[in-house]
Amino acid sequence: MQNIDIFIEKERKRAIEISNEVVEKPKVSMMIVVFPFLLINYIQELRVYRYKKEFFIKEYLYLKIMMVNILKEGYFSTEEIKLQIEKNLIKNEKYLEFYEYQIQEALAIKGYIFQEENEQAMRLKEIETLKKWIDVFEVDKESLEVSLKLLQTLKNKM
Repeated sequence: MQNIDIFIEKERKRAIEISNEVVEKPKVSMMIVVFPFLLINYIQELRVYRYKKEFFIKEYLYLKIMMVNILKEGYFSTEEIKLQIEKNLIKNEKYLEFYEYQIQEALAIKGYIFQEENEQAMRLKEIETLKKWIDVFEVDKESLEVSLKLLQTLKNKM
């Protein structure tokens, strides 16, 4: 179990690093010096930034934490793990193709935790899942930009 805790802590640090690159921090404008009432807008932008960053970290770690919890519950065989992940993940039959990629990523996480696979194999599954997400879900322009930026950041961090 110590292996699992180290894994989660390492992934949390990685998520924070990636979020620093992907989620843009609002810039301080010189207008705030001239018009102090604009400080209110800046403070609101900082709040939004913090919430985006927290949300990103939770989303990035969601599948990893789910996998760790499944392992802590004592499910170790591939079939048991698939079944547990399907129970937790599949909400809409329309996106089964995407869920299959998430299941494969979760199994790669398990392989990495038990040292059956190397870290690079797990990261490649992570990138494949993100690519599939971009393909399957119709996203607006801003979300697509963030996803592509995340994809590039993940590739650079490999």
